[in-house]
Amino acid sequence: MTIVYQGTEVETEAKTVAAFLAERKVEGAKAIVEYAGEVYAPGADLTALMLQSGAVLDVFKVMAGG
Repeated sequence: MTIVYQGTEVETEAKTVAAFLAERKVEGAKAIVEYAGEVYAPGADLTALMLQSGAVLDVFKVMAGG
């Protein structure tokens, strides 16, 4: 299926957001995920979020600094 990830259309065989992030080697436990207009905090359970063709997924890494 095709989804929009970070503003770019990509093909994936993943069925869930968690599986897609694993494909991309992104640690969901350390990222803020915006999927289908909802925002999920670091550590949220993403295994129940089913991907749908055409869905928009953005991932933001939390950075500390000063």
